[in-house]
Amino acid sequence: MKNWKVEVSYKPEVPDTVGHGILEDIADLGIGGVNSVRTATIYWIEGSLDAQAIDRIGTELLADPITQTYTFATQNDTAKDWTLEVQFKPGVTDAVGDSTVKGIADLGVTGVTTVRTGHKYWLTGTLNAEVLETIAQRLLMNDVIQTFSYQEPSP
Repeated sequence: MKNWKVEVSYKPEVPDTVGHGILEDIADLGIGGVNSVRTATIYWIEGSLDAQAIDRIGTELLADPITQTYTFATQNDTAKDWTLEVQFKPGVTDAVGDSTVKGIADLGVTGVTTVRTGHKYWLTGTLNAEVLETIAQRLLMNDVIQTFSYQEPSP
């Protein structure tokens, strides 16, 4: 049983309109120093799957081949930007995750036990943990049903 993390994001040449909107919302809060925001949807897929199955799921179900790209791994990577991830708290219904499980089954891929979803944000600029927590709590999450974690840029 493996836990896979699949990140679906816009290709570099495609404008990230969601990220741009969040950047404007950050400025509206009076928070300065943030230069850019990029976004991704995260799928944590648990099951008896190999990399080939995960690649097929990413290609045929999760990413739009025209505008999006996806990456997958079984562990976290190091980042050059601040990263923030938002996900549902344990016990909260994840409708997108549940429908993803069905979509994977419809592809004929077996062995998936659960899929949880969330969002990842890469932020560049003059940031610190306090600013990142403010952005997360005021803009990017609902504290009742979601939790967040963040990672500082790697040196």
